[in-house]
Amino acid sequence: MFKNILSNQWTALNPILQKHYGINEGETIKMQGELAVKHGRFIKLLMPLIRLTGALVPVEGEKFVVSVENKRIGNTLYWHRSFKKNNEEYEFNSKMQQFENDIIEFVGLGIGIRMGLQVLDGGLIYEDKGYVFKIGKKIIPIPLNILIGQSVIKEYVCNNNPNDFNMKFVVTHPWFGFAFSYSGYFNCVCDRIDK
Repeated sequence: MFKNILSNQWTALNPILQKHYGINEGETIKMQGELAVKHGRFIKLLMPLIRLTGALVPVEGEKFVVSVENKRIGNTLYWHRSFKKNNEEYEFNSKMQQFENDIIEFVGLGIGIRMGLQVLDGGLIYEDKGYVFKIGKKIIPIPLNILIGQSVIKEYVCNNNPNDFNMKFVVTHPWFGFAFSYSGYFNCVCDRIDK
């Protein structure tokens, strides 16, 4: 799916990120890392509503131990994320599907975020193209960016860093500024698993 969307950019993507996103039908890949989660004042007011969708991590903090499992079934990439700290665990599940030449990541209640993909210096950039609502096979744009803000995700490899790759996800509201972020690193903790 990612290889198809990126097309001739795929070969410019760092091999570690190719391993992450190049899984085939029926394969699973696991990663573990550490992330910091930050909330802006504005997003804290919306967090009860956001929690209903299962999107974002509802608590702030440094050094969350994060486990991620990606599984591909057909043309869908399933994500299971677990954030652990101080004997508490928060789960964040989603699925990604291709729509035209973009990715849509769906969370709860049929809500998704449409993102364009671009390779820059071997890293992968997700660019927010707006929120959507899925009814059956129909995708309907919805103006949630006005409420939540604009997202950018960057995943990149640092050659002098012992971790496989770093990532940063930031949401910025056009009026209220910083809304949300998580940032840190991941390592692949096992090779692909056929299921």
